[in-house]
Amino acid sequence: MTKMITPSRRTTFLYSSAIWIFLLVLMGCQPKAQYDTINEPMKEFVMNASDSVRGAASVQELSCYFYSALHGDISFDQLSRFIPDSGNIAQIYTLTNTSTANLRLKENADTIRSVLHRGFVAAMSKAAVLHASWSNATFDQVMVIEIEDQKLPSKKIIIICNDGKTTLRASAKCLQIGDRWFIGEDIRYGV
Repeated sequence: MTKMITPSRRTTFLYSSAIWIFLLVLMGCQPKAQYDTINEPMKEFVMNASDSVRGAASVQELSCYFYSALHGDISFDQLSRFIPDSGNIAQIYTLTNTSTANLRLKENADTIRSVLHRGFVAAMSKAAVLHASWSNATFDQVMVIEIEDQKLPSKKIIIICNDGKTTLRASAKCLQIGDRWFIGEDIRYGV
């Protein structure tokens, strides 16, 4: 008959403590993301119906337009005011000191819009698959995450909404062109 050796309480405690110390050290080595959480982002938001103004004055304002499109208050075509067009793309190249020679700015803008539209439709569809509705959801908060090492100021926004039974999240990467903010890429459901 073989006798099982069980670790003593002291050995178990030391082993557990060592694992916790290792995890704390490991977490301390992880890069820290710079982020802000804005509660009630729609509180002072006023929708500007003027189509002549492109982009948003702030990331918070941009998140409100993004939510308004998901909520159904504006169409994706109206949200396109907050997606870089060929003029904005040319401005990006100027701001980053990149040559625009041999570029097809209109085609690039159309491609960006098309990719973002597909992501937008997928985000809308995912809520339906979860038996939830963006149109019934309230916009509770937006998390704004700093994206470092970019040629232009860039952030990721994650809008957090609630339709009464389900928490809905959608995200997009945004960039600042001049003094205006645009959705630049990666609209998706979740983070």
